[in-house]
Amino acid sequence: MVSVLLAVLSALSAHGGGRPDSTQQPAYYGYFDFPTCVRYALMHSDQLLDSRIEVQLKSIGLKDAHSELLPTIEMASRYYLTRTSETVGNRFNVSFYMRNWNPYLALFKIKAYNVLLDIATISHERKISEGIAKLAKAFYRIHLLEKRIRLHKQKLALEQEKVNYGKSRLEQGAIDDVQYRTWQNQLRSDRISLKNLESQLDQEVAELKGLIGYHPDYYLPLDTRDAVSQILGGFNGQMIAFSDIQGANLALKTLAKKEQLESVQLAGAYFQLLPQPMLLFESLSNQPDRTSGSNIAIGVDYTMWDGFRRVRDIKRRKFLARRAEIDRKETSETLYRNYKKIMSILDLSGEREAVAYERVKLAELNEERVLLNYRSGDVPFEQYIGSRVSKVESDINAVGILEPRVMALIDLATLAGGLDKYNARIAH
Repeated sequence: MVSVLLAVLSALSAHGGGRPDSTQQPAYYGYFDFPTCVRYALMHSDQLLDSRIEVQLKSIGLKDAHSELLPTIEMASRYYLTRTSETVGNRFNVSFYMRNWNPYLALFKIKAYNVLLDIATISHERKISEGIAKLAKAFYRIHLLEKRIRLHKQKLALEQEKVNYGKSRLEQGAIDDVQYRTWQNQLRSDRISLKNLESQLDQEVAELKGLIGYHPDYYLPLDTRDAVSQILGGFNGQMIAFSDIQGANLALKTLAKKEQLESVQLAGAYFQLLPQPMLLFESLSNQPDRTSGSNIAIGVDYTMWDGFRRVRDIKRRKFLARRAEIDRKETSETLYRNYKKIMSILDLSGEREAVAYERVKLAELNEERVLLNYRSGDVPFEQYIGSRVSKVESDINAVGILEPRVMALIDLATLAGGLDKYNARIAH
């Protein structure tokens, strides 16, 4: 009897005779909160750097198109070892040419490259938006896993107390061996579950490192406290209508620009049917077969017959423009379906969260009731420990209460232009 009392007293002293603190936090947090992770990703993520390079390439292409507004002047120098004529004079000559100057075609190219630059810029913004969404989801999953690991450790401590108590009871012959082995097996199962959670946490952190461009072998000091506020910044999606998504969605903007590009290229195809202006300038000196001097000419060039290639090109451009319009409409319809799906998740999340919180509250009330009965001697110690374990299990199940809502809000913000548009702390 004395040994039993000692086991009970040791169990109560280990946790102060009350409920485990489900809000227990680690003593140290890192400095990589969510805004810091976003800023780091903008500077070091290979995917974002690749899209930024694409924008720079299109910018260079636009400068090339602007340069075609000015004529290209070529210089040709020759030194004749032998000549077809017996002209006496210097065998060395330098000539200048200006050919194939078409300012109208250059204007079409400038307009097309302007659109291409806009497409590259919007695509870069879209990659940033999608990257931030992936980063936000990974960051939140890490936050949930850390909470689950802390609660599982509390559950393990309670299970260990139960096993220690069972060992002393087994030595006294108060319980059978099957009951004790059942408690031991439950403890081993919980330890495996904890290791599995820790493995998942390592995988999520590794994924987060890859998203932000962090060295995979270096320790990443994360600060996931109040992760929902860090990620959403107060965004709740209540003011977002589908018209807002249509006006701000980056995928739709990209497709609209592609439609504009096809329109420009169609106009350029029509322009090829017209005579092409020509300006010629030559400055010749000391050539064996031509008279030295300068020649300036203006005129037009026109292709008389090309097998109707230009007509077929116009038809091709019309089909491509029609396909671009269809792509934009299909994307808009897909966005609407995704919007309705997200809104249905948000509408039901309140009821689901209320049920889950009520379940946690009932587990807490049951624990308090069993504690009072245990102190009055109406229930045994193993039943009291069981109620505490049930309370921790309810806390574990409640960890992901907000996950559907948070993930849906991240997706909604991404559809409506990007999470960085609604969270000032990650604006760039």
